[in-house]
Amino acid sequence: MEGQIAMGATDARRQPDDGDRRRSDLTNRLLVQVPAAQADDFWSVGDQGGGGIVVSGARALFAAFGRAREMPAQPVLVDRRRYSGGNRASGTARFDPSWIEQQRDLRTAVVLTDSGYVGQGDQKALTSILEQAGRAGDDVCAVLPLHLSWLADRRVELLIGELNQHEVPAALVLEHRKDPLATQYAVNGLKHLLDEAQVPVSLLSTDISGVGAMAHGAAWAAVGITSALRHLYPAGNAGPPFPPPPARYAIVPKLMTFMNVERIAEGWARAQCNEDLIEDLWRCDCVECGYRTMDRFVTCTGLSLAAHNIGVLDDLHQKVTGPASWERAIKDALDIYGLMQDEYRLTWRPPEFMNAWLPRFRR
Repeated sequence: MEGQIAMGATDARRQPDDGDRRRSDLTNRLLVQVPAAQADDFWSVGDQGGGGIVVSGARALFAAFGRAREMPAQPVLVDRRRYSGGNRASGTARFDPSWIEQQRDLRTAVVLTDSGYVGQGDQKALTSILEQAGRAGDDVCAVLPLHLSWLADRRVELLIGELNQHEVPAALVLEHRKDPLATQYAVNGLKHLLDEAQVPVSLLSTDISGVGAMAHGAAWAAVGITSALRHLYPAGNAGPPFPPPPARYAIVPKLMTFMNVERIAEGWARAQCNEDLIEDLWRCDCVECGYRTMDRFVTCTGLSLAAHNIGVLDDLHQKVTGPASWERAIKDALDIYGLMQDEYRLTWRPPEFMNAWLPRFRR
C-alpha cells in the first residue's frame, strides 16, 4: 500500500452500493482532521457537533480501521498526504488501487485519492489527478494539493475549467508557510472557484477560514487539530534541525482567532490587574469549557484543548449560514480587536485572514 502501484483495479467506474459503506452526507459538515499517530488520542473530538473525522498520514487507513466502529453514525475519511513533506509525490504519480479499495472496505463517507502535489503552473499534474479520479469511480473525490498561485486570476480560470471538464468532486489542500487564505487574491480566487465550479469543492487541512469557505458554497471542510494540519507547508520549510516543542493554540471565541495559549494566559492576567479590561473576553462557554477562564489552556490536556477548539468552531459554523453572517462574525471580532487597541492599548493585531475575507472593510 505504501508503494506506487500501476493502475488497474481503479480503471473501471464502480457503482458503489450505499448499503456497503458509511455514506453519510458530507454537505455542510465541519470535520476535524487528526494525524494518524494521534488518532486514538483524539478520536472522540470527531463526534462533536455531528461533524466527523479525517485521519491523515501514510498509516491513516490502519488507524481508522482500528477505531471506525466507535463512531458508526459519523463520517470517517482518510487522507494519505503523499503530497506533503520533503519527499512528496508529484501530482503525476499513479494512484494506489489498494488505497482506493480499502477505503471502500472501511465504508468511508467518500473515497479520497492519494494524490501528489500540484506545483505552480503544473497543469500536467492537475490533469493527471483529475483523470485518474474520474476513472477510479463515482464515489471518489480528487484531493488537490495546490501551490497558492492556482487561486490567482488566470490560473483559477484554468482550474475551474479542468474541474468542470472532468466532472470530479475535489478537496483542495492549499500550500503556504502560514495562512494560505490571508491574502485578498487567494480568498477572491477561492470565492470565484466556489461560484463557478459545477462539481462539489471542499477543503482539507484548513482552519477558521473553512467556515467562511462553506458560507460561500464549499461542500465541506476539515479543520486540523494541529497547526501542521491547518495548511500545507511548502517543501523545505522544515525549520531548525532540533525544533522546540510545538506551540499550543486555542481559539478565543470573541476574537475568532487561534492564539498561543501563553498569550491567552497573559490576556487573562492583564484583565485581573485592570478593572476596565473585559474579563468576559477570556471566558468560554463551549461545552468543554463551561464558562471557565481560558488561562487553563496552558496546563490542560491536548484532548481538552482540541475539544474546545472544535466546539467553538462548531458554534461558529451553526451561526454562519452564508456570506452575510460570515462577514458579520468577522466584523464583530474586529470590533473587539479595535476596542483592545483603542481603549486598552493592547497592540494585538487581528489575523490577516479577516481583512482578506472583507476586502472593502477597514477600521
